[in-house]
Amino acid sequence: MRSLQRKITYYVGGCFVLLFIALLVTIHLEMESTVIPLNKSLTQQIVNARSDQIAYWFEQRVGEVELLASLASEHKWGKEELLHEIGQLVETKREAYESIRVVDRSGNSCSLNDKPFSIVGRPYYQKLLYSEQSYVISDVIQSHANQADIVVILHRVKPLADDEVAYIAAAVPIGKMQEIAQDIYVYDGMGKLLVGDQLGAKRNEAPKGAEQMALFTAAIRNVPGWTLTFQLPKSQLSQGMKQTQRSALLTGSVIGIFLLVLLVLLAASIVKPIRALQRVMKQVEDGDQEVRSNEQRKDEIGELGRSFNQMLVKLYQYEHEKKEMELRLIQEQIKPHFLYNTLDTIQWMAADHGADDVVEMVEALSTYFRLGLGNGSQYVTLEQEFHHVESYLHIQCVRYEEILEYELFYDECIGHYPIIRFLLQPLVENAIYHGIKPLVNRKSKISIRAYKKEQCLLLEVANNGIDIPEASLASIQEALLAGVPQKGVLGFGLYSVDHRLRLAYGEPYGLHIQSGKGSTQMLLTLPLEGRHHVERYDH
Repeated sequence: MRSLQRKITYYVGGCFVLLFIALLVTIHLEMESTVIPLNKSLTQQIVNARSDQIAYWFEQRVGEVELLASLASEHKWGKEELLHEIGQLVETKREAYESIRVVDRSGNSCSLNDKPFSIVGRPYYQKLLYSEQSYVISDVIQSHANQADIVVILHRVKPLADDEVAYIAAAVPIGKMQEIAQDIYVYDGMGKLLVGDQLGAKRNEAPKGAEQMALFTAAIRNVPGWTLTFQLPKSQLSQGMKQTQRSALLTGSVIGIFLLVLLVLLAASIVKPIRALQRVMKQVEDGDQEVRSNEQRKDEIGELGRSFNQMLVKLYQYEHEKKEMELRLIQEQIKPHFLYNTLDTIQWMAADHGADDVVEMVEALSTYFRLGLGNGSQYVTLEQEFHHVESYLHIQCVRYEEILEYELFYDECIGHYPIIRFLLQPLVENAIYHGIKPLVNRKSKISIRAYKKEQCLLLEVANNGIDIPEASLASIQEALLAGVPQKGVLGFGLYSVDHRLRLAYGEPYGLHIQSGKGSTQMLLTLPLEGRHHVERYDH
C-alpha cells in the first residue's frame, strides 16, 4: 500500500511544478505580446491625465474671468467697481494671474496700478471684435512687467451696460501649465508643453535617434493649438521585461522549495493522526472495547476522533440495550406450542362442561397469544395489531366489566401497513392500571384509532380516566426525550415502545404523551415511507 503522505507530496508537488512551468511560459508569451503595447497605453494615459490637468487649471481661469464679466453685466458695474472686484480676485490668486485689466469699447486697457494702453492693434482683440465668441485666447506673448511668457484671456461683457466696461483682459502666466507638463518622469522621459508654432516646429524636427524614440501627444482640451508632448527611448518600454522574468524565476524557485518543505510537514501532520485513528479502529475491530481515540486535537481530525468515540459509546450502548431487551423478552415469553396446546385443552374441557363464558375467555386469550407471539417476525400489519389489542381488551373487560369499555377505529385502506409488533398493548395496559382502575365509581373508555397525517401514520390511545399529574407528566416526557427508563417514572413497557420505534425509524419518531382536562392521549408516530423498509425485514 502506497503511503498517503507520499501521494500527497507527489501529487501536490507535481501539480506545482507543472503550474510553475506553465506560468513561466505564459508570462513570457504574454509579456512579449502585451508589455510594450501596455506600457505605451499606460504612458499615453499619464500624458492624457496631465493634459486634462492643464486643461482643468486653464478652465478655472476662464471660468473666473467669465464670472467677473457676468457679474459686471448683471450688476451694471462701472469701471471703478469692476476694478475693485478684480483687485480682490488678483489678491487671492496671485500665482494664477499676471494681471487683470478692464478694456473699454474703444480698446483702451486700464488697471488700478498700471498706466492705460490701447490693445486695438493686437490680434486677439481683432479676433474677438469680428467674431461672435464670448472670449478668445491669445498666442504666447511676453509680459512688459517681468518678461514672463503669458497668454491673454479676452472676455466680452455682454450685455454691455457701460462703454467703459466692454471687455475683461486677464494675463495668465503659462509657467504653471509648463510645470504640470514637465512633471511627467515616466521611464526617464520628460514632458513638454507646445503652444501654437512650437507644435509645428516640433513636427518638422528630425532629432538624432528619432527612430529609437517613442512620442506621445495629447491636445489640451478647449485650448486650440496647445499640445502636451512626451518622448522617451523605446528601449525603456521593454527594459523591465527580462528583469521581471528573472525575478519570477527566482521567486518561484524560492517559493517552490518553501512550499515543498511545508507540503512534507503538512502531509505528515495530516497522515500521523489518521494513522493513530486507524490503529484505534484496528484495536476496536479486534474486540478491544476500552480503547478510544485521542480527543485533544481541535481540527477536523480531532472532530472525527470525537465522533468515532461517540459512535462507539452509542454502539456499545445499543448492543447492551439489545441484549438486555432480548433477555427480558425471552424471560417473559412462553413456548408457543405448549401454551397453544394447553389453552386448546382448557377450551375443550370448558365447552364440554357448558361454560361458555370460560370458552370465550380462553378463546380471546388464545387469540391474544397467537397474535402476540406470532411466527417470530418483528412486524405485523396494522390490522393484526388491532386484533391483538382487541383480544387483550376483551379479556380486561371481563375482569373490569363495571369500569371499562373501549372502541377501536382505523381506515381499512391502511390496514395492510406493516408496523412493529406489540406497540398498542403496553399503552392500553398503562391506561387501564394508571388511568381507569383507580376510578372504581364510574365507567371509563379507552379509544384507539389509527390515521394518516401528511407523511406519517399516527396511532392514538386515549382514555378519559385520571389525568397524569403535571409534575409526573414532565418527568415522563423528559425520560422519553432522554431515551432512558427510570424506575417509578417511565416503566419498561412505555420505554420499550418508544425505544423500538426510534431504533427502527429514527429520532423524529416515537411516543408522545399529553394529559389534562379529563383526557390522556398517547400518540405513536411512524413514517409512511418506512413501509418499504419494513417489508424487507419480512422477507
